[in-house]
Amino acid sequence: MKKIMTILLLIFINSSFAKEKIIDFKQKKGLKPNEGLVVLIIDINFRIAKISLGKPGKVFPVYSMKKLRPGSQMKIIKLPAGKHYWKEGRGYSSNTIHSFEIEEDLTMFDVKAGKLNYPGTLEFRGWLNERDDVVYSYNMINNSTNVFLYLKEKFPSLLEKYPLVYSGENPDPFLEFNNEIEEN
Repeated sequence: MKKIMTILLLIFINSSFAKEKIIDFKQKKGLKPNEGLVVLIIDINFRIAKISLGKPGKVFPVYSMKKLRPGSQMKIIKLPAGKHYWKEGRGYSSNTIHSFEIEEDLTMFDVKAGKLNYPGTLEFRGWLNERDDVVYSYNMINNSTNVFLYLKEKFPSLLEKYPLVYSGENPDPFLEFNNEIEEN
């Protein structure tokens, strides 16, 4: 039964992060003492011109993912330690670009220095209502088990160097418990 579940999980991971994933990881110099790596995953059903991260107290975005297509996209980036959140974005429908704001409270995460931080997957959905107005909804989803298995398969040396931690608002002891097991 365990083998079947593992195989099904791997199939799900490979289909979820299929060809649409974008991995941008240039880490030749290592991390500064106040930096952490962040696994950003966005799952969308429409094209997004850009979606940006903010930091409390800062006016301008600290990072933007650009030219996103429907499906799951992943980037691994460096960010300074501390609180961050999904801030704003721009999406397409027909020949129109629509701007949207994201509530800071719903997407806040805390980057821990020297760690590989997973804040949750931003699931973003957009559709046209009966008046042809664009309506958006978004949700943060904790897929830490799937992300861990994917990274273990594709980037084992990264996981050996930096422990993966869940950095979203709601605590998730799974990754820390798993790190303790791996160390022993």
